[in-house]
Amino acid sequence: MLGIAFLYTCSSCGNRTIKEQQYSQLVREWMGKEIIFPSENKFSIIGNGNENESKLQSCDSPYKIVSYVDPKGCISCHLRLPAWKIFMDDLHNTFPFQVSVMLFFYPEQGKMDEIQFILKRDDFDYPVCIDVNDSLNKLNHFPSNMAFQTFLLDKDNKVLAIGNPVLNPAVKELYLKIIQGKPLQDDSKDKQVMTTVSLEATVFSMGDFAWQEERQGTFRLKNTGEKPLVIQDIVTSCGCLTVDYSQEPVMPGKEAVLRMTYKADSPGYFNKVVTVYCNVEDSPIRLRVSGNVLEKG
Repeated sequence: MLGIAFLYTCSSCGNRTIKEQQYSQLVREWMGKEIIFPSENKFSIIGNGNENESKLQSCDSPYKIVSYVDPKGCISCHLRLPAWKIFMDDLHNTFPFQVSVMLFFYPEQGKMDEIQFILKRDDFDYPVCIDVNDSLNKLNHFPSNMAFQTFLLDKDNKVLAIGNPVLNPAVKELYLKIIQGKPLQDDSKDKQVMTTVSLEATVFSMGDFAWQEERQGTFRLKNTGEKPLVIQDIVTSCGCLTVDYSQEPVMPGKEAVLRMTYKADSPGYFNKVVTVYCNVEDSPIRLRVSGNVLEKG
């Protein structure tokens, strides 16, 4: 299972030839390892979810997903609450009472008000664990790479897979296959009907705009092949940047329009990446969005 877990986890890691050995060793160290949880008096639980669900009732769940978040710098970039909300809604609807998701936040000093604001702004109605003493990390010594700070656990808190399902659709697929008891061998790409695309641009500048003003823009992917273009998923490098697109297949000669919206957490220059997973040979396609948020208009 190690090889499969590594394959999924590193499918979008970038230069796999350089980092493959490092990541393989990391996955090998964590597979089967037990995650130790702090006692409940070591952290506080906030959120709008049902109070009964705010406890560590995950001990009764066959599977658990645990994500440790150290939200330094751009908080929305690390929390990714809209993506987690969609994923958690899907889990609760598809696997009721089978999977518990536990998000542990270790906030910077003085950042609690901002975290509370983002939870409310993103309408995140699931409970989260605020671990001001970083007790979960101190007990387990998680990897420093945030891509490896999320784990799928069994009922005994043993690691079945590692990787962030809201950042990598291949990891999400792996988690769902394990939960469903499906074979893990990944032969989907061999069976996939491929096409080709062209882009007007791979970089988009939103220019200068005022703090707390939304700014929008578009990328266009033209299907230049002979088969339908299917966009499987789009992941942004920051929760401040969202992308809307049609999930219908794009016929040959037609265009997929990716509509981007940027909502800044704070003033300053930004340079974000949009990763598009689709049925082309060089998938994922990476696009870049930049701009400068001014403190005053």
